[in-house]
Amino acid sequence: MISIFITRQSRYPTDTKALKEKLSEFLSGHGVTEAEVSVALVGERKMRELGEKFLNESQADETHEVLSFPASETGGDFPKDPNDKKFLSEKNFFNSLRSYKSLGDIAICYPEVRKIAIKKNRLMDEVIQELALHGALHLLGIHHPE
Repeated sequence: MISIFITRQSRYPTDTKALKEKLSEFLSGHGVTEAEVSVALVGERKMRELGEKFLNESQADETHEVLSFPASETGGDFPKDPNDKKFLSEKNFFNSLRSYKSLGDIAICYPEVRKIAIKKNRLMDEVIQELALHGALHLLGIHHPE
């Protein structure tokens, strides 16, 4: 079973059902049968914080549209108790429960989504889904050329 967990603030509306379906279909199409993926829609400040913390970028750097955090790169740093809230809050921005079948986390910057949607005359949900699929590719270890 593929489980998709989505977190967002109320000011960042999206069709979560369609996003979950699209991601599940995409992962299934890539041979994934058992997995958990967390998706968070965040603001610019949180996205910059993630870039600073995990990519050693400065707050002045450009805001990313999407960031992926594959579980395979965590070094097996999982909680012994999946309900250990202290571990989850200290180790992960995402508050989803972890397991060894977790593919990882995807963060999408909602204000960047809005800019893309306006520039390309597209629906916000389409852009969010596209960025989520891009992030899922990275979770699967498929990266774009340098």
